[in-house]
Amino acid sequence: MADTGLQDSVSAQLERMLSRPPFATSPTLSRLLRFLVEETLAGRSAEINEYNLGVRIFHRGADFNPRVDPIVRVQTHYLRARLAQYYAGPGAQDPMVIELPARTYVPRYPQPEPLAQPEALAQPEPIAPVEQSSAEPRRTSRGAVAMASGVLLVAFAAVALRGDSGPVRVTRQVPDPVAQDLYTHGRYLLDRQTEPALRQSVECFRQSAARDPQFAAAFAGLADALDLLVQYGYMPPREGMEEARRAAQRALALDSHLAEGYVALAAISEAYDWDFKKAERQYRRALELNPELPAAHLWYGMFLRDQGRLAEALPELRRAEELEPLSALASENLAYALHMTGDSGAALEMARRAAELNPDVPIPDLLLANLYRSRSDIGDAEATLAHALKLSAGNAHALSALACAYAQLGRRAQSVGILRQMEQLAAKRYVSPYDLGHVALTLGDEDRAATWLEEAYRERSAGMVFLCQEKSGSIMNSPRLRSLVQKIGRG
Repeated sequence: MADTGLQDSVSAQLERMLSRPPFATSPTLSRLLRFLVEETLAGRSAEINEYNLGVRIFHRGADFNPRVDPIVRVQTHYLRARLAQYYAGPGAQDPMVIELPARTYVPRYPQPEPLAQPEALAQPEPIAPVEQSSAEPRRTSRGAVAMASGVLLVAFAAVALRGDSGPVRVTRQVPDPVAQDLYTHGRYLLDRQTEPALRQSVECFRQSAARDPQFAAAFAGLADALDLLVQYGYMPPREGMEEARRAAQRALALDSHLAEGYVALAAISEAYDWDFKKAERQYRRALELNPELPAAHLWYGMFLRDQGRLAEALPELRRAEELEPLSALASENLAYALHMTGDSGAALEMARRAAELNPDVPIPDLLLANLYRSRSDIGDAEATLAHALKLSAGNAHALSALACAYAQLGRRAQSVGILRQMEQLAAKRYVSPYDLGHVALTLGDEDRAATWLEEAYRERSAGMVFLCQEKSGSIMNSPRLRSLVQKIGRG
């Protein structure tokens, strides 16, 4: 850094920050922030990358693979949250800002714009003073949000309430630091998509909400985690979705301007209530409140795609991936939409990224296999299917998708064998009747498919939304299946 004065100011700001909460109680994040700042000041920002951070800061070995071990991504998400928290509270009056922008590990030091000279300005009209609560920092121009894995993390919520004739009153609640860390980790786990990760995510959000009952975002996170457990077939819909609804409503009761709360409610309206008009209003409200929220673009894009509105869905899914490029869920869903448009090259690149970001789930592999097959890469398709089969053990939702893939390839015996595995699994634990019915439908067994799908309708299984998009002869020829499609379309 050529400007010695600025370099001294940044160093002084760093020491000031590390001596005060929330950094004084977090040695790991303090060490990370110090390293990033000092390397930048020394002119070595080009050497700041995920591998070097893993080895030098988090003591990983020389064989450290950032694609497998997410330690650096997780900790930098924590760091961004702490930076936002610091400047919302103890650092609100600090003379300078240290920022860590999304999608980079190189900090920035933006300087405030100089004020215009008073004599050069026209005399302003008097304005009513702003009444501030005791919790409100005097300076409100610092960043109010920080990124979290798969979703934008709200570091603190600012709600402005204006009366008919009175002054603006602003209130702000800075979450408990431990509650914030639990929330951030819960959001990271959501993007892992495995059953253990999702159940651990639920516990993180519950602990976060218990630690800070006024932390609205924790309740929105809990709603999202329960919703995904249901949608992936790990939990009965009525068990998970009703609790998810209560959590989302609690989030909005605490903060009526929380975009994450509207996303959570919209997902429930779509996947459980089948009230598609209401869901769209709620998704749009979330985007009005926070146009930079990746989850709002992602879930609205998936909604539009599943409603058959692909031209509208693609910009939303692209925006979600731009805002959160390390989200496997965003990459996976964009890949699927690109495949639907026939852009196999772009879809293949995005599906590979999803598989790299989250190597523990089989769904990206199934999409990759389909893409390889469409490009006549039979060897790669077979190898990817075999890998997906290995990852699918004990996962009924993934087994269902795999069985359908084999059936579509004409490999009926393998598909029937997987369906038997699913039935055996259903004798031991909950298996979504939609997942069973989907395989039977793909195999052309209309009677068994109708029996399972009627049960899925009674459960209000999220998968039934996809039945409305199904145009197969099996549905058209079956009065029972046609009746289900009509019912779901009416909500």
